[in-house]
Amino acid sequence: MQSHQTSRDQQRKSGENINICWSPDGQTIAVGNKDDVVTFIDAKTHRPRAEEQFKFEVNEISWNNDNDMFFLTNGNGCINILSYPDLKLIQSINAHPSNCICIKFDPTGKYFATGSADALVSLWDVEELVCVRCFSRLDWPVRTLSFSHDGKMLASASEDHFIDIAEVETGEKLWEIQCESPTFTVAWHPKRPLLAYACDDKESKYDSNREAGTVKLFGLPNDS
Repeated sequence: MQSHQTSRDQQRKSGENINICWSPDGQTIAVGNKDDVVTFIDAKTHRPRAEEQFKFEVNEISWNNDNDMFFLTNGNGCINILSYPDLKLIQSINAHPSNCICIKFDPTGKYFATGSADALVSLWDVEELVCVRCFSRLDWPVRTLSFSHDGKMLASASEDHFIDIAEVETGEKLWEIQCESPTFTVAWHPKRPLLAYACDDKESKYDSNREAGTVKLFGLPNDS
C-alpha cells in the first residue's frame, strides 16, 4: 500500500495530470501534468523511475512500438523525440505551424500520425522521420487520432461534427461519420474494424439536462 500512496502523493505536489500512456512492454507508465512534467512510473513497484521537466507545453505523449524512443507533441508545433530510457533529445521536428496536439503510432510500427491546431493530420514514416502525407478534411483543431488494428485506416476527429476515416496508404476518404457535436476521443477495436468514439453532446436536443457525453460505435453490421 505504501508504494501506491507514494506515487499518488508525489503527483499531488505538482500540476494536475492531463495525459498518460503505457510503454509497449507494459513495464512503465508515463504521466504528464499541466506543469509540463512527465513522470515515468514503474508498473510493478508503483514508484517513479524518472521525472523530466520540459520548458515547453507538453500535449500528448507516446512511446514508439519498439519501446526505445519517447515522443512528445508540444505547443510550438513540434514533435520532440527522446531516447528511452535515458531521455536524451534525439530530434525535434517542426511538424506543424501551430500547436501540435495529439500523436498515435500505427500497430504495424510503420507510421505515426500527429494532429494539430491547424486542423491538419500528418502521417510520418517512423524510420525516416519524414512526413509522407497530410489529411486536410477537418476544419477545427484535431483532438484525437486512432489507427485500425491492421494499420490500414486512420480515424481523426475534432469539433467538426463528423469523424474522418481515411485510407492510410492513399489518404483517400473511406467514411465520414456524422456527429451532432464535437468528438474528443476515438479508438479502434484491437482486432476488428469497429470504432468507438465519445461525443460532447451534453447539450443534445434529445436530453438537454445531461451532464456527460455518450460513447458510440461505428462498424456494427447495421451500420452498412
